[in-house]
Amino acid sequence: MNSRYRRERRQPPYYLLTGLILGLAFGFLITKVLFPVTYVNVPPETLQMADKDQYRLMVAQAFQANGDLGRVQARLGLLREENQAEILREQAQRSASREQALTLLHLAENLENPNQVAATLAIPSPTILVTATNTPPTLPTTDATGTAAVAIRTATPQPTSTSESTEEVKNTPQPTLTPVISVNIPFRLVEEKPVCNPALIQSLIQVEVFDNSVKPIPNIRVVVTWDNGQDTFYTGYYPEISVGYADFNMTPATTYSVRVGEIGELVSNIQAAECTDDNGDTYMGSVYLRFDEP
Repeated sequence: MNSRYRRERRQPPYYLLTGLILGLAFGFLITKVLFPVTYVNVPPETLQMADKDQYRLMVAQAFQANGDLGRVQARLGLLREENQAEILREQAQRSASREQALTLLHLAENLENPNQVAATLAIPSPTILVTATNTPPTLPTTDATGTAAVAIRTATPQPTSTSESTEEVKNTPQPTLTPVISVNIPFRLVEEKPVCNPALIQSLIQVEVFDNSVKPIPNIRVVVTWDNGQDTFYTGYYPEISVGYADFNMTPATTYSVRVGEIGELVSNIQAAECTDDNGDTYMGSVYLRFDEP
């Protein structure tokens, strides 16, 4: 009887292998077919190559519309890539159309030569020519210097006084540039604290901006400077955190200064916080800065 018991124990447990196979099959069916994983609000650096190309093209098209190079640098900085101009040139070579290629090359040239942006945005003042002719109205034209000439037709050739002509010129709408962002607010620092979060891979300068009614403000320029450089970015790129939130990757042992807006308070001597995890090991944390409108 004991020998028979030993023989039964020596048989391989095939039922365990069958259960494992069935479990894997059901798990694959649930995760891939019934309830697949959906990613939302992911940072641009985690996108696939084709999606990164589409992101750069959208940034280039936005720059062509508003000419804000600082916002372009902030948006491309989210991709965590170096040699951004060279990457734009490579994407232009494999673009689907000539128009897209020119848009990407235009942005690449302005990233390499930022002084060209001012010349691109310069719009000459139009010259208004008031004539007393009975000719059909003509559309605005542009001469070689870029000056717009507008011909205004009167109903009958009647003499007009100088004051009437001057008043008509004053009432003519003039083309203006709509500012992308207004930052002439003296934001001041109201809170500074270390952030110890082991889940953060890199040390960050976390900035959050509020107005005088304690509401977060998007599209506010933030300038970070250190001994060897400067970077500019904007609030509002992480709406899942806050529309007034922005962050910057710090390098340990480097001291930074932060200014929010054009005339905001300059906060100096900012360094990564030293933190300790549950095992007693030290690591470099982040810094949180809150700025409020007076």
